[in-house]
Amino acid sequence: MIIRLILCFFTAVALTMRFALPEELGELAGGSKMLNIFYNFQLSLSGTMAASTVILIALILLERYLSRKQAKRDLLLGFFSFVVAVVWAMGESFREVDSLALWHAGAGQAAKTVVYIVGITWFLMEIGALLTVFLEGRWDWKWKEGRLKKMYAAHPFALPFLGLTVCWLPHLLLSYPAAMCVDGWNQMLQFFGVQKFTSHHPPVHTILMGLTEKLGLTVGSANLGLFLHIVLQTLVFALIMAYMFSAMRKLSAPLWLRILSFVIAIVSPYYTQYIGLIVKDNLYSYFILLFVIEVIYMLVQGQEYWHSKRHLLLLAVSVIGSLLFRNNGQYVIYPMMLLILIILIAQRRKESGRRALAVAAVVFLASASIAVGTQSCLMQRYGIADGSIKEALSLPFQQTARYVKEHGDEVTKEERKAIRAVLPYQKLGERYDPKISDPVKDTYRTEASTKDLMNYLAVWLQQGLKHPVTYIEATMNQNYYLLYPLAENTTLYDAAETDKVAAGMLAEELGVHEVPLIQKLDRWRTGVNKVLFTLPVFGLLSSMAVFNLILIYLCYGSIKKRIPQMALVLMPLLLSDAVIVLAPVIKGHPRYAFPVIYSIPIVFAAFLYLRNAKELRKNFA
Repeated sequence: MIIRLILCFFTAVALTMRFALPEELGELAGGSKMLNIFYNFQLSLSGTMAASTVILIALILLERYLSRKQAKRDLLLGFFSFVVAVVWAMGESFREVDSLALWHAGAGQAAKTVVYIVGITWFLMEIGALLTVFLEGRWDWKWKEGRLKKMYAAHPFALPFLGLTVCWLPHLLLSYPAAMCVDGWNQMLQFFGVQKFTSHHPPVHTILMGLTEKLGLTVGSANLGLFLHIVLQTLVFALIMAYMFSAMRKLSAPLWLRILSFVIAIVSPYYTQYIGLIVKDNLYSYFILLFVIEVIYMLVQGQEYWHSKRHLLLLAVSVIGSLLFRNNGQYVIYPMMLLILIILIAQRRKESGRRALAVAAVVFLASASIAVGTQSCLMQRYGIADGSIKEALSLPFQQTARYVKEHGDEVTKEERKAIRAVLPYQKLGERYDPKISDPVKDTYRTEASTKDLMNYLAVWLQQGLKHPVTYIEATMNQNYYLLYPLAENTTLYDAAETDKVAAGMLAEELGVHEVPLIQKLDRWRTGVNKVLFTLPVFGLLSSMAVFNLILIYLCYGSIKKRIPQMALVLMPLLLSDAVIVLAPVIKGHPRYAFPVIYSIPIVFAAFLYLRNAKELRKNFA
């Protein structure tokens, strides 16, 4: 008990401690390591006595409650919590100085880092244990008999669809004609021939944007064309979300989870404001969600799934949509297809298993062929050029740039030559931005040959082995936002206007314009949504890191409860996060994490269903 009280004390300190290096420290410490530690803590904790005491009392009460419930904090939970705590500690340092320098800037900072990691590890273990106790308690809201409950029972798909549509309609109208970001305008510039049309952005989405805009122009309104696009994507989202809520009901998901998921969908700006944004990530995320739902049905229904024409059709639609509406969809869908086929091969001993394998192979092959064939035909029809390989090398380029900036004096003549064949060596240090790799990636030499790339990758590997910490810093400095909830990712779009000159000229030529009254109201909505990101509870519903922390908890729970089937459900989300790490940026672009954010409710419901099913089989074995 004494050890746990000490850990609670460390946690209270960690949660109230300022991680930055105090300015007055050097003068007060006078070169003494012990004084450095004492004064660093004193300056870092100054003014937090009351807050830290309240937190400590709350932690002690929580510990007492968990002890009474005989909650276990096992080594597996400790491992996951420790990993996340290290990422949080990285985030504290990166947020201040864009490096891990604060970890070792004197004895005081090193001591603070240890206290922080220990305290946050224990904090996360306590939260994880509390969530486990809550879930195992099987508590749920009671839904009294009434008209709404009867309507929901009779229309489990239609009622959520209607509710979402009604709640989203004001947000949709306030987005008129549509919100646009730089990517969207670049796609419009490509479709209308102002810029070279390439497959850097998914051609299907670019063409869909262009065609809806042309349809609007046909009836005399460029604004209507943009609005038709967001109406279309909102209807698709509402249909898939309603399908998700219907599936959650069939999984006997707790009522609190279904209500909470619905509240998030109608409150979180990641839903309500992004439905009015024309961007490739929206439709892609919706189809990934549909794919995850089908994977869950696959597990629950077993061999029967492969006899359902409706499910097979929806599976094919989800695969085709995921492949066509985001270029990196292939890094999620293809591995998942392979994994599903491997599982079915292992089950092929029975005749039904062989049939399921054959049906799955046909569906996947046909879906992939349709997606690849469609893109190929469109590229020929519209004269679309292939995108650059640089898009797949964002992370290596970012790591190389940081290496050159920090260890340029160690780069040999041969290494410099190999790098220069692919990137402008002299510019890498000044172009390096720890938050985004685009400035470095955009300097890629398009004339670089395959041999040049192979030589560069060999140097990249050698330098990584020589200074691995530099590569880790380059990676985590850009991606710690995925797990660090104290850095808010609050980017919202509320205008069709753009600062890009070419896009502004195109908008004027087409006749795209804001409606002053609607734009004013929309700016007010954006202000309200910005506040939501910072408010208690509401902020958690719009935190990318919180959803990823839930994902980590589900990984822990699935291993702890020995539910191997969950690996298939969790894999699309884990692959989506892996794609983000390899991508150019996440700060300021929460839309890249939407496949995870939108899928967490149904994945949580699947975990509870499979856990309960396993326990029932165990009880009646």
